Amino acid sequence: MQHLSQTIKATAVLGLATLALTGCSLISSGDAKRDESGKPTETSVADAFKVKVGDCIAQPSGTEVKDVSIIPCEQEHDLEAYAAKNIVADTYPGQSEVEKQSEEFCGSEFAGFVGVPFDSSTLELTYFYPTTDTWKANDREIVCLIGGASGAATAGTLKGAAK
Repeated sequence: MQHLSQTIKATAVLGLATLALTGCSLISSGDAKRDESGKPTETSVADAFKVKVGDCIAQPSGTEVKDVSIIPCEQEHDLEAYAAKNIVADTYPGQSEVEKQSEEFCGSEFAGFVGVPFDSSTLELTYFYPTTDTWKANDREIVCLIGGASGAATAGTLKGAAK
């Protein structure tokens, strides 16, 4: 399983509200079609674990995220992977701790990518993070994803967008 947590702009104290979607990927769909540099060359369905920093994807649907549509970033897309890191722990730290680490990491990486802090931005962020089940399969990765204001699709990268 892989968890996708969607963080939406709001006027709460932290400016964040979270909705979690779960998913599992027991049968791999493989990777996107990529060139030698690793850049996607055409829209293709891939295993959710294959999303890499720099990839652009369509918004996953439903509550189980098994596969994602990886889209060349110059085409219209919903989300862009802008940062990733592995959680360092011997045992699964629990969903609330993993969510906390994901939110803190993605929030701290946001300004460096976009050019303005999250609480000053009109853009949205979300992230994939490991679950108890994916942890057992050596999944430790948090993948931060950025999307357009109010869920609007974008074309091109949001790096340096300063909005």
